[in-house]
Amino acid sequence: MAKTTRKSQVNLKRKNPTTKSNTFEFGVFNLSVPEHIQEPQDLKKIFTDYIPFGNDNLFPQYLAELKRKSSTHRSVLAQKVVFTSGAKFVCKEDNIREYIKDVNADGESLRDVFKKLADDYYTFGNSYLEGVLYDGGVNLYHLDATTVRMSKNKKEVYIHPDWNNYKSQKDKMQRIALYPNVTSSRFVLQFKDYEPTFQFYGLPDYVAALEHIAVDYEIGKWNHTKFKNGFQPSAIVEINGDMGEEEARKLVREAQKKFVGDGNNGKIMFIVKNGDTANANVQILKDDQDGSWIDLQQITDQNIITAHRWQPSLSGIVSSGKMNNTGSEIRIAYDLAMTTVVKETSEIILTGIQKVLFKEMGFDPSDLKIHYEPPVSYANDVDIKQVLTINEQRALLDEDFPMLEDGDMFVADREIIVTERDGDVTETTVEQR
Repeated sequence: MAKTTRKSQVNLKRKNPTTKSNTFEFGVFNLSVPEHIQEPQDLKKIFTDYIPFGNDNLFPQYLAELKRKSSTHRSVLAQKVVFTSGAKFVCKEDNIREYIKDVNADGESLRDVFKKLADDYYTFGNSYLEGVLYDGGVNLYHLDATTVRMSKNKKEVYIHPDWNNYKSQKDKMQRIALYPNVTSSRFVLQFKDYEPTFQFYGLPDYVAALEHIAVDYEIGKWNHTKFKNGFQPSAIVEINGDMGEEEARKLVREAQKKFVGDGNNGKIMFIVKNGDTANANVQILKDDQDGSWIDLQQITDQNIITAHRWQPSLSGIVSSGKMNNTGSEIRIAYDLAMTTVVKETSEIILTGIQKVLFKEMGFDPSDLKIHYEPPVSYANDVDIKQVLTINEQRALLDEDFPMLEDGDMFVADREIIVTERDGDVTETTVEQR
């Protein structure tokens, strides 16, 4: 059965104005993030049937934009998704094994859908599974989390392909029942990362590091500008204050007239941030201070990774003073990530899918599991003499090695007893302990 909804990705355009003169170069980087992410507590003050996500109802779109801008942030998200979705799904039941190979009319496998659900869960703190019932079964689809908003009554969801232009495109709005309140052939199942005071939506782990993620993007952008134009700032002026883009432009123009003037080739970088207090911080840079940018990048990377509850070695980040991460360090980090992050998330999503398969398909998916494979093999940490028989070891070395008559035992279980000596010839017998 073909899916009746269209997936749509919202492209949010944001401007980072830059202005140049013959004697002065500067950039205004608006690093502001939503000041306070919260849900409305008094639903009587909400005049829509859906619950806005963020003050402007575009918080998911903002998070999607951050994911596209920060290399460190995107890398951590990708790693989390890869580990969570595992290598494959395994199940003893034949009917389930066949079903999970093709779970919808788009020809996607359960792992394909699961991977998208995990991606949205880590990115937005919410993911949505759509079910389409047909005679004898159900098709399972991933719903783009940026398009979904929860209803006040928690019995349905509102779906719109472009919440930026919702008011002018109300005809594109769809309402689908929230599982298990199935009222038609379609339903939606929500997975959310719990957050105190939030009743309708979850929040991602990294929400406390939003400013650091924005800084990561600006560092890369600034370095690119510097490389492209040979741009070397002589000072960085950081200004905290609640101002819009036009106010920021005006402030920079006034600073240009007052502090630079004609004939002065000094270059200043202005960073305008929204903050609770209005203050300014001036940092004078010398030509040899590129190291300060490296330090800032390292601090930013660490803050992002910490907020994700992730491990630097799994993100390709080399610790200070180390040339690389050893296999044992990666395996330790992997085990920690699996225990604290991955398995918790996979269980949340997989449990919901199992409930749908049981109720709507009549399957018993209790043994449906995800098979995980570590990024680095444990083989080097294992004594093969303890886990492989003599013949298995010989086959590992060379497939053409002849198998020994007593080769089905382990080396540790074999005992060699000298029975007779005749010149240079020694006869022995081999017994199993």
